[in-house]
Amino acid sequence: MSSLGGQWRVIRHYLSLSNMQAEVEKLVQRIKPATPEQWDNLIRKFEKVVSARLTPAADTEKTVSATAATDKLKASTVEETEIKAPPQEVSKSPTREVAETKPKETTAPTVGTEMKELSIEGLLQGLRLKKDTTLGKISEPTWKEQKHTVSKSSIRSRTAYVISAVAAAESKESVLTRTERLVEHLHHYPEARDYAIKEGAVRALLRVQHGLDLQEPLAKEINGVVNEALALVGYCGPPRGAGPNVLALDGGGIRGIIAIEVLRHLERLTGRRVVDLFDYIVGVSTGAIIAAVLASGAGGLDAARHMYYTLSRDMFGNTSLLGGGARLVWTHSYYDTAAWERMLQDHLGDLTLTQCNRHGAPKVALVSCVVNAGSRLSPFVFRSYEVGWRRRSAFPGTSRAPLWAAVRASAAAPTYFDEFRLDGLLHQDGGIMVNNPAALALHEARLLWGGAGRAPTLLSLGTGRALAAHTDYRRMASRDAPAPTSWKDKFNKILDSATDTEGVHQILSDVLPADTYFRFNPPLMQECAMDEIDASKLDSMVVDTAAYIRRNHDKFARAAAVLTRPRAMLQRAADYAAHRARLAGAIAH
Repeated sequence: MSSLGGQWRVIRHYLSLSNMQAEVEKLVQRIKPATPEQWDNLIRKFEKVVSARLTPAADTEKTVSATAATDKLKASTVEETEIKAPPQEVSKSPTREVAETKPKETTAPTVGTEMKELSIEGLLQGLRLKKDTTLGKISEPTWKEQKHTVSKSSIRSRTAYVISAVAAAESKESVLTRTERLVEHLHHYPEARDYAIKEGAVRALLRVQHGLDLQEPLAKEINGVVNEALALVGYCGPPRGAGPNVLALDGGGIRGIIAIEVLRHLERLTGRRVVDLFDYIVGVSTGAIIAAVLASGAGGLDAARHMYYTLSRDMFGNTSLLGGGARLVWTHSYYDTAAWERMLQDHLGDLTLTQCNRHGAPKVALVSCVVNAGSRLSPFVFRSYEVGWRRRSAFPGTSRAPLWAAVRASAAAPTYFDEFRLDGLLHQDGGIMVNNPAALALHEARLLWGGAGRAPTLLSLGTGRALAAHTDYRRMASRDAPAPTSWKDKFNKILDSATDTEGVHQILSDVLPADTYFRFNPPLMQECAMDEIDASKLDSMVVDTAAYIRRNHDKFARAAAVLTRPRAMLQRAADYAAHRARLAGAIAH
């Protein structure tokens, strides 16, 4: 390393902006530092040599600038003399020629220019990062606050560094810390996902998971963080059963209690919790509340049921007509939106969407509707995962949001609660467009488990439908001319068509194979509003659900048998072979 100070030509070559990463590698390979002292000595010597070389260059630049200023002053004096003199041919003086040529010389780039200073700083950062990676100490990255200045090649190199650090970690503490850094990196740079897959992130993470003993300290925590990292790179393991079990939860306000009662009956039939029974859960509006409570690890169906009764009592029941009407005029929301947000935060905490994977929960998606001015209505999917390698969903969405915010956006029913603003988008209740998310759930499940073998088993749960007398349209047509509808009737019919759930059910029941699709939507003996507070009506709704379960006992038993069907031996053998291939690096995703 002693010869480094005298090789300025080599050092200048290392300052290339276009080949920064390659030159760092060449410099390290040439000098080969092995200990922290050698690394520090290399960086100090490099800084010393650079500062020694930059000082003369800076002095030279100052001298040239001063000379140029003097010559410019002389040139201006000559020009003034020419103006005062009579018009005659005057030859150019040598001083003026110098004044014309000097500025051109000063524009040439020198070692002390801003471009070279940026190159030197970039090379020093590269050396420090290389040192930390080689010694197994990834220091706190300074590039988090400079996302707008980071190039694609830099993101790729940093992704490779973080993944190599995870693969080289030995102690449980270092594995946990470095895997969390990988998660932070993927959150901060979403475009790094494809780079991570190419650099072997799936292999490195699966190897960490393969070597864990869940009885050891920190093992469960490491396993949870690894699951989150795998979800961010789009990896999804094989389903629990013969095929992925998918649960779709409709919207419907307080009538979500019906879906909870149906799920409780399925738990009794199968002897399994909902989070162990399904691989994928999609919820919209009130269904998003149930899905979020299950995925957050905050509690099971009992906790969700308690939350609904609290919502009916404390939110809907404590709102006066005068206060609600005033809010409706000023904020377009009848109920206290701030109190609703506090309730969500109290129950769900500060958990993010992807952190749901740390609890061993199934993959979760919550659906809202984007209503920005100047754009068409579009479903928006809040995911706890990223879709698979080289696959793209037909629906826009994000996995980088707090869980409570996703529920708030999905359940922002117009006139009930205020619209929700998040990352420049304006969200309303997802039931405006996708009140029955069964078709969307099927689309997303095929992206996650496209080659899982058996087709997904889809269970769709409604929130009750009011009994209506059969309408004979032939008799209606034979009557006198119908009266025109009022504005209220027009609005109600548009709302009814937008929130219809049975149309999607009819199509899926005709298209999907037998025993792969089940729909449960109990009829109600009396109307129950989305914000119902009458305890007798809520009790009647539960009674109607219990009666529906008794009448459809055989259908529930058949659904339970399909949902608990074990994975076949050939499927398990194929899963094992694919897992070993990923551990060996034969499969990158």
